[in-house]
Amino acid sequence: MTPPATGYRALVAEHLRRPDRPSGVAEVIPDVGDRLAYNPCVVRQGTRTLLAVRVESPDSYWRDAASWDPQIRFYERTAGGWRPAPGTPVFTAAEDPFAAWVRGRDGEPVLVFGVVSLDFRHDPPRVVTRFHAAPDVERLDPADPFVEVPDMKDIRLLQRPDGLAICGRPQGGTAGRGRVSLIMADDYTELSAELVAKAHVFHDQVAEDTKLGVNELYDLGDRIGVLGHIAVGEEGGPQEYAGACWTIDPAARTTTTPRVIVMRSDFPPAPPKRADLTDVVFPGSMEPLDGDLVRIHCGLSDASLGSIVMPSPFPTP
Repeated sequence: MTPPATGYRALVAEHLRRPDRPSGVAEVIPDVGDRLAYNPCVVRQGTRTLLAVRVESPDSYWRDAASWDPQIRFYERTAGGWRPAPGTPVFTAAEDPFAAWVRGRDGEPVLVFGVVSLDFRHDPPRVVTRFHAAPDVERLDPADPFVEVPDMKDIRLLQRPDGLAICGRPQGGTAGRGRVSLIMADDYTELSAELVAKAHVFHDQVAEDTKLGVNELYDLGDRIGVLGHIAVGEEGGPQEYAGACWTIDPAARTTTTPRVIVMRSDFPPAPPKRADLTDVVFPGSMEPLDGDLVRIHCGLSDASLGSIVMPSPFPTP
């Protein structure tokens, strides 16, 4: 008999028992005034490190079109900290950025940049993930997505030698509160809502009450490394999110159980956007450092940013 899948509480408890839990630090994003900055995504472009950040008003609420005002802005790492990146676009009515360098049909590298938006013609508002492509950040056009995928967040891409891996997060039906899916494509131009809908869904990775999603993907050779999140709770009550990692075997269509690697309590205290989001950490990107260490950039309580340095969850063999 197959043992029951592990739930959020057990996975978090295992992390809390670790004697070597790392401690994170707050990251300061300048020139946002009284707006909140959170849920970052790293874009490595040549020798530069850029950070795409969700910036919005404290009272911005996704069910209220009049208040909802998120933007995605780009910042660049300098010796003095993060600074606005000159010549970069601003994405309006956009949340939770993600990025991947992929191979174009001509063999040249292409930056695929994604954001989540809302369609207020529906009640409740309909989630729409929009994908943009350009040779670099500066040439991204917020008004010109090459494809839109409705009704799904947490879609991520990974260029592999054998093609493009696409992970989604279907919800409802056998996918329950949210599961991870995988499908391969020849290149990024094949990405579509119809393609993502055909993906293989990993149903039994976590317990039924636990939601999970992908934040960034890494090529580990015969496997795909996943930086993601697991969560419990519903809107209107406390919501809890933790950062986790696992691996996917794309050939066998199997996956490992998530391991929690970062929680909100691993960072300094800071006010949440709302009280029900106090225990939320949303990992955005994992930045490789020397010595098989990584820096993980996270959104904290839908209100601020932090980073945390730890041994790589996918160490080099």
